[in-house]
Amino acid sequence: MNIGERAWQLLPQLTACESITQSEGERKVADYVHSLLAANPYFQANPDYLRLMPLPAPNEPAVVAALVRGQGKQTIILLSHHDVVGIEDYGVYKDLAFKPEELTEAFKQNPDILPEAARRDLESGEWLFGRGTMDMLYGLAIHIALIEKMAAKPEALPGNLLLLTVPDEENNSLGMRHAIELLREMQLQYDLEFTAALNSESHGIVDEGHVVQTGTDGKILPLIYCFGKETHAGTVYSGLNAHLLMAEVTSRLELNPDFFDSAAGEVSFPPTLLLGGDLKQRYNVSTPTVAWGFFNVFTLAASPKVMMQKLKALCEEAMVAALEKHKQSVQAWEKVAGKPINLVEWKPQVLTYAQLWQQAYEAHGEELVKSIDSLTQRLQADGVDLQRLTLEIIHETHRHCPNRDPKIVIALAPPYYPHIRNRRETAKELHVMEAVEKLQAYAQKLGVNLKHEEFYLGISDSSYVMLQDATEVAEVIKENCPTWGSAYHLPLDALSEINAPAVNMGAFGRDIHKYTERLHVPFAKEVLPKLIERLIADLLA
Repeated sequence: MNIGERAWQLLPQLTACESITQSEGERKVADYVHSLLAANPYFQANPDYLRLMPLPAPNEPAVVAALVRGQGKQTIILLSHHDVVGIEDYGVYKDLAFKPEELTEAFKQNPDILPEAARRDLESGEWLFGRGTMDMLYGLAIHIALIEKMAAKPEALPGNLLLLTVPDEENNSLGMRHAIELLREMQLQYDLEFTAALNSESHGIVDEGHVVQTGTDGKILPLIYCFGKETHAGTVYSGLNAHLLMAEVTSRLELNPDFFDSAAGEVSFPPTLLLGGDLKQRYNVSTPTVAWGFFNVFTLAASPKVMMQKLKALCEEAMVAALEKHKQSVQAWEKVAGKPINLVEWKPQVLTYAQLWQQAYEAHGEELVKSIDSLTQRLQADGVDLQRLTLEIIHETHRHCPNRDPKIVIALAPPYYPHIRNRRETAKELHVMEAVEKLQAYAQKLGVNLKHEEFYLGISDSSYVMLQDATEVAEVIKENCPTWGSAYHLPLDALSEINAPAVNMGAFGRDIHKYTERLHVPFAKEVLPKLIERLIADLLA
């Protein structure tokens, strides 16, 4: 049985675990993979090469690592995630979402439920529908099949293969962030040199071709915290509505082309607001004191420092505009009403979280530290997510700040994804690019047009296989991420030591995260296994 056939055999076993992020199934699939490999004669003879690492989270999701040792130090990390997104969008087909063959047959009985493009694919007979088929359980299945094949004859392997499959990729990448230290531990214990980290995130067809990528985009999640001045709606001009500040920020930052980030011919998508609100608990006739918003900001080359500088400039402009709008409204009212208002004038204030913390610490010292620690422990015990925890810590820090005038605070919330690009600067990077060029030539012989792209766009765990510009990144992130070192864990030092150039090549599919998610069967079974085996051979050459 070749690895394509074996992967096809494994796929329904993996999807049957129903491994939705933060569900019991997420742990179930890790246990399945671990048990499967634990029964393999190679790992029975070498039990230390197989690891199951439970994580400190509900349902104890787990990382699985499996090392096959051949000759020498060179090691390829086979990276995948085993969690999948939810299935509510499947409607009446929800019970079949994790049964790909049955779901595909059910769609054949009622094809009108599908959009036209999906219906055409269904009629072709070349596509398998179902949650996790494309994203990315088939990638994991290929990696398991590879490990099994190499474990049968490890002495023929001119290097080492390390399977690493993690949970929580679809949420905060808890699995991969903890796996960094496991990778570092195994690197030191077995004297491994990480040649590359091969991820198998799937792709949609691009310009009638398939793709191999040698980098991944990054992401920061700025939290914009706007502090106004509360007042009764009947005395509206004596205060400043925090939503006015937030509106001015949002109108400038949402889809702003100035935040496109460009590198190597690729361009990131612009910022967008993911979550926003205020801190009012119920309706009353007072204006909100605090409004806030989390913005998704992709990066390809710009450092967190550069992005923070751009955000601060934008927020300064927004606050000036908000105060001017407030002033103009007062003047217009005075003109119509024919009587004056004693206008309170505020100066624009925009602070980074590091600056806010410094002001609060100078006023309260260790009392502030104890207060934040207590708040963090209490909210973590209540199961509050990292984003809400970030907001509450900022609010508590600001509560200790003696300056109570309106202001905008910029912080960085988890998760943080560093961007990775093959810069062609190191011997490892150049070796990866040579292997990719050879792979493209090999693909042509198979009748496949395999295009090279500098980045996987869409965020992936490949962000955590190396760290470029480590010193600058660490300084800005640590100072401005309120949960850093307490609730949010990202071991930057270990990440710098792993230093594995990223490569991504996975299955071909369509409609990721939709009920029409589907996998192209001929490419998955016949072409992808050959490409991955050839790439590994060239990387270990």
